[in-house]
Amino acid sequence: MSTRGSWSRNAAVAARLAANRGDLWLPGTLGALTYLAWLPLVITVAAAPRTSDLAFLGAGLLSSGLFPLNVILIAVVGALVVLIACLIASLAEASLLRAAGLGTPARSMAREVEVTFSVILLAVLPAVAVGAALISGAAAVAPAEFGAPDLGVPLALRIALRLAPLLAVFGLLAWLGQAFGALALRRAVGPGALPVGAAAKAAVLDLVRQPARRLGLALAVFLTDFVAFALAAALLRVLWAPIGADLAGGQLVSPTALLLLVGFVAIWLAVVLAFGALHVLFSTWWSLESGGLPAAAAPESMEARP
Repeated sequence: MSTRGSWSRNAAVAARLAANRGDLWLPGTLGALTYLAWLPLVITVAAAPRTSDLAFLGAGLLSSGLFPLNVILIAVVGALVVLIACLIASLAEASLLRAAGLGTPARSMAREVEVTFSVILLAVLPAVAVGAALISGAAAVAPAEFGAPDLGVPLALRIALRLAPLLAVFGLLAWLGQAFGALALRRAVGPGALPVGAAAKAAVLDLVRQPARRLGLALAVFLTDFVAFALAAALLRVLWAPIGADLAGGQLVSPTALLLLVGFVAIWLAVVLAFGALHVLFSTWWSLESGGLPAAAAPESMEARP
């Protein structure tokens, strides 16, 4: 299927393939877990830090005898977390493309993951660099905002307003990185695989030739992921409310609390699997847009199936 296919047709084919290929959901779930699938659980179960908690943490870091080594250590740990997440995402994407029949012939899985990892790093590093600048900027302006007169504006919003230009750049780079990474990956992996440098160049040229279509799909992915995240978080919050009440009352060992907890975990796993299916849908859609879907999964072949 070439990029001449309409958006609606490509989306329908991608949805049908994602629904019919349950074997792709597990690698899709692994990829989703490195992105957003973990966040609804965290914001549901973990209590949001209070302003005083953040102030205490900042004061502790600054007054420590290990300063600035403690801050550098946190930065190193953060960088390692990003690298590990990219590596897991690379394994997930390489496995997903291979399972969909889009792997590179005669290339080992280890080499496939290496190529995928290189492409993902190229796609995310600009946004990660701006993200690091955002964290540094927040650390710089937070003390002044914390001590400023309370004008009824939440501290987090005041800091965000101070850092609005960086936030805008971060969002723009994340948007561009989504489109660039998806296009470059499908040129670096597959029957006609290019070297990573050539794949990156081809992806940039593709973006320049068809910016509205490529960036439009990336925006559609972001918006759909945001809606899915909001729905998942709302569902988990409703389900967690009685469990949280039991925990607050010290009733974790009660049969009712245990049943509720088991049900909550089961529903969370189902939500994660749904994120995986959504990931498969968008991966297939990008492949269709890139003209890389094999003939066995092309719309004409799928329509001929019973």
